[in-house]
Amino acid sequence: MYVRILARLIGRGWLLALLGIMPLAQAAPVLLDDSSQHFPLTGLLEAFHDESGALTQQQVSSPQHQRQFVPLAHNFNAGYSPKGAWWLRVQLQAHPGSEEWWLQLRGQYIDHFEVWLPQADATGQIVLQQHSIGGRQVLAGRDMPWAIPALRLDSAALAQPQWIWMRVSGQRTLTVMGEVMTLPALGRDYQRITYQVATVIGMTLMMTLVSLVLGVTLPDRTFLWYSAYLGTSAVLFMCSENYLFALFLPEQPLLAVRIHGTVMCLSLFTATVFAYTLLQMPQQFPRIAVGFRALAVLSLVCCVVAIAGGYGYIAMPLNLTRLLMSVVLIVLCAILVRRSGPGAWPNLMGFLVYGSTAILHFAKNLNWVPYTLVTHTSYTGGVVVHMIAIFLGLGLRVRSRERQALVDSQEAGARLERNVALRTQELREEMQQRESAQAELQKAMVEQRNFLSMVSHELRTPLAVIGASAEIIGDERFSANRNDMLLEAAKIGRAKQRMLGLVETLLADEWLNASAVQLHRSDIDLAELLMDRAEEHSFSSHREIRLDLPEGGLQANADERLLHIVFDNLIENARKYSPQGSAIEISVRREGGNILVTVRDHGPGFTASDLQHVFERFWRAGTVLRKPGVGLGLYMVRRVVELHGGSVRAGNAASGGAEMIVTVPASPAQS
Repeated sequence: MYVRILARLIGRGWLLALLGIMPLAQAAPVLLDDSSQHFPLTGLLEAFHDESGALTQQQVSSPQHQRQFVPLAHNFNAGYSPKGAWWLRVQLQAHPGSEEWWLQLRGQYIDHFEVWLPQADATGQIVLQQHSIGGRQVLAGRDMPWAIPALRLDSAALAQPQWIWMRVSGQRTLTVMGEVMTLPALGRDYQRITYQVATVIGMTLMMTLVSLVLGVTLPDRTFLWYSAYLGTSAVLFMCSENYLFALFLPEQPLLAVRIHGTVMCLSLFTATVFAYTLLQMPQQFPRIAVGFRALAVLSLVCCVVAIAGGYGYIAMPLNLTRLLMSVVLIVLCAILVRRSGPGAWPNLMGFLVYGSTAILHFAKNLNWVPYTLVTHTSYTGGVVVHMIAIFLGLGLRVRSRERQALVDSQEAGARLERNVALRTQELREEMQQRESAQAELQKAMVEQRNFLSMVSHELRTPLAVIGASAEIIGDERFSANRNDMLLEAAKIGRAKQRMLGLVETLLADEWLNASAVQLHRSDIDLAELLMDRAEEHSFSSHREIRLDLPEGGLQANADERLLHIVFDNLIENARKYSPQGSAIEISVRREGGNILVTVRDHGPGFTASDLQHVFERFWRAGTVLRKPGVGLGLYMVRRVVELHGGSVRAGNAASGGAEMIVTVPASPAQS
């Protein structure tokens, strides 16, 4: 049905008007002179549609058909017109003596392109010579084996106005743009075009490689699909400008045509998958994502059709699909800008530029807009800007990921530092515990050695005394009287008492450990307690004890039983290690919230090395080993005082002798 409607429009001459090409009056011949080296044929071509496709050049040049040619306002653009053939003509005339002229015809997508040029034969007669320059002809048949066909004109044959006839047909889009120029101008133009195409292809391939490396090293699927999209775009550029055919397949035009159609389908596939990945459609647009997945599958099916040689059947739907996808991507990017903020702007700008130029390009292919140099080259420029913008967007995405990775790394580093610091602290505490345990073990071993030394010393003497006295009593050789026996028995009793004192002292240490669990505090008069202890020790040891007590008494909050142990040991220690007949001095004073009790004797005092071990359990100075004792008295003094929150220190008095200063908290009632 569509074909019949199209035929009617052609028959009535309306098709050109519907295609945006208004019929004009027949143009005058193009005069080729020295006024310019370049004469565009835009607006000078005339077109006629052969619906049957069977007319020959002789038939078309007959008066019957010449009247059907319609002048074109722009270049020739019939879009997809697979039925029949199109005939074009232009009238040229070369000024006598002018330079050699060449006809350059841009019809990259035309499968069958025949040109009839006037030539002067040996007799001077003007004849038409046919040239085949379409995409399905080998490159060797052209006058200039370039990607853009160029045919040499016979200036002698053009001394008078002559018609140049062209016939175009094929399954791809039919567009023709012609120019007549001198050979130097042709060389410069071809050099410019080659440089532009090579620049675009080279830049695209370079970005393809960079994207591929980034996609592999990051890794990031978006970069991988972008590299695939760029790679197919680079091949598509080569195919669209006929460089793949001219450089690599000059003798295989059919293969080049199939590759072009296949790459068109493949580029749609890579563009679809790349947009699907870049815009995160499953998360951002789940419903539209289903359509894009279906379009990707359909693109692969189209690839199979193109490989089989059926691209002509899918060319128009394929272009319509790309046109629609360009519009959809612009809308989706605009939505993402509102959702995601400035980070989505490069994608929007890239797809906006690409979409605008793609709409113009595909509209040109569909013959909705005229075929001009702008509509022909804008797509390439738009694609370049699009690729750069998208690459910038991906770069910003990588930068964002790097910043996020840096933040995550800093947070992980901070967590690691905290964990290391915590673990280090735990290790330090564990080491301190081990060191403390080791120190306690060493201390216990020292105490054990001291204890063994003390016990062996303290038990040896009374045991020796008991043994000797027992021998004397039991030896018949000695006629000991009752007085001697009583004397030996008294020795045994004293030895027994000494051993009993040792046992009681050891038991007192264990009792003190048990009492340390709970103190029975009460407010006691420290002055009265000291007077009581001084009176008892003065009576039992026949030793003078001098007291220096403040008036009014001093109240201490303490366990009275344990304070008895403190001062009994201090007074007994002073008595034991001071000369016979010397006095023991006890002074008491208030200092802030504490009470200081000083017990001073007139003995030899302490050496510097002794002061480090005075309060250790089972330790005794080497100068007093002959004195009875177990080395627990001052240790228990320190334990009791510390349990009360006080302190004790040992030193030497200025006047000679040792002094012990005990500090205990005063009763709160006296504060």
